[in-house]
Amino acid sequence: MQSSNEKEMYRLNDDICFRRCSLSTNEVRMDYGDCTNYLSKDVGMNKHYSCRQYGIHLHCAVHPQMELSMQKDDIFGNVYLKCIKCQKTICIDNFDETIKDCLRMLNADKFKNIKLIRLDDWYVPEIKEKIEDDRISDYWIKTDVKTDKDNDTVVVLYIGNRNSKDKAQFFIKPEKLQLTSDHKDMDPATIISKIEVTLKNRKLTQKYD
Repeated sequence: MQSSNEKEMYRLNDDICFRRCSLSTNEVRMDYGDCTNYLSKDVGMNKHYSCRQYGIHLHCAVHPQMELSMQKDDIFGNVYLKCIKCQKTICIDNFDETIKDCLRMLNADKFKNIKLIRLDDWYVPEIKEKIEDDRISDYWIKTDVKTDKDNDTVVVLYIGNRNSKDKAQFFIKPEKLQLTSDHKDMDPATIISKIEVTLKNRKLTQKYD
């Protein structure tokens, strides 16, 4: 059975779009599905199938339903692809590199929500996170990591009450050694009594009556 990802088409450029075939996952498959360039291997009484193109298939951007056929390659390493519907021939420098470009585009979409935290000049990937408290509590905390106009890290800390739509919002800037809150949001004193941030060479504390 095909997954929703196998039915999606992605645009690489004005000439080429691409899809992932049934063999694009690491799962062992005993049928080739919608792959048109597969390898088969006898394993016991069964055949196992894998894709020769890393699960990526190139289609015509004008007629996405039509997979491009490889016509020939020349002495310079150029590869020629053709759409059998519009008869357009497309020349690419390197077939394998084109497949890798498609994989890079898929990875870019996968990691689009990844954020970076700068720690001692090393960058560590960070993802938005909502911290859930297993205990019975009316409060929640959510964190996010961004960068400011100077490309410095800004850790945004949201604190709220489940019974209210309002929230308090804090901005922690490690490089600038700053801890601030947004005055337009909920008064922090309504939900916390103190916030303390420990940085590399100092500790920032704000207390609320």
